[in-house]
Amino acid sequence: MTLLKNILNIIMPNSANKSGSQNKVPKYCSDTNWTQDSSQSITTSDGRYDLKHFSKHELETIIYIVRIIKDKYPLELRSMGFANESSPIKYKPRYVLWEILVQLYKDSDNPIDKFACALAYETKGALFRENALQKFEESINYITPEFMQQFISYSPSCVYMKFSRLYESNHEYEKALYYTELGQKYGENNNPNFDKRIDDLIEKVKRNPRKRKYNPSKETLEFERDVENAAKYFIKELNLTQI
Repeated sequence: MTLLKNILNIIMPNSANKSGSQNKVPKYCSDTNWTQDSSQSITTSDGRYDLKHFSKHELETIIYIVRIIKDKYPLELRSMGFANESSPIKYKPRYVLWEILVQLYKDSDNPIDKFACALAYETKGALFRENALQKFEESINYITPEFMQQFISYSPSCVYMKFSRLYESNHEYEKALYYTELGQKYGENNNPNFDKRIDDLIEKVKRNPRKRKYNPSKETLEFERDVENAAKYFIKELNLTQI
């Protein structure tokens, strides 16, 4: 805890919320001044990410992204700020940042927050597929392509294809086909991959193939519990309930 507070004082000295006067989110550009180093990750004896212990570099990464979000995004877009800024982050901090987003906004009724949570759940894998699709369906009628285009990490084509694949994994092939066609509409012109995927999904709609139900391993469940506990720790120590 002392290490976290010392880093916080260095990276975020008296950080003030300057974003209240901003009317829109700027296009996201990767910050070339911040480089992640996987060799500075603390791992367990079997090589897994240790979510109970964090290196100085890992702490700095998480705090740096939180600062960017606070400085760059107005309050009504903070959840999308978490999604947008966490997207290029790698290694252990990525898991924590996505879970912070979920913990802060999962109970919000705001469609933007629900959409951001859908994006977060999508990154977390098969265990959270139903959560991702539920949040997506509760929000997507309110989220326009023009809104998505404000966030470099989430172009309309990218978003539609992410959820097309989720629907496919959930055996909902007609919805997967629908969002693939939307992805094609907003994607690169003459990309043959869209046509191939559409043909494949049309065939799946006809055959309706089923897959085995996903059963997470004990290790996966333990990992996700550790991620959640780590996120809650950072929320408390960084006072993110008021972000």
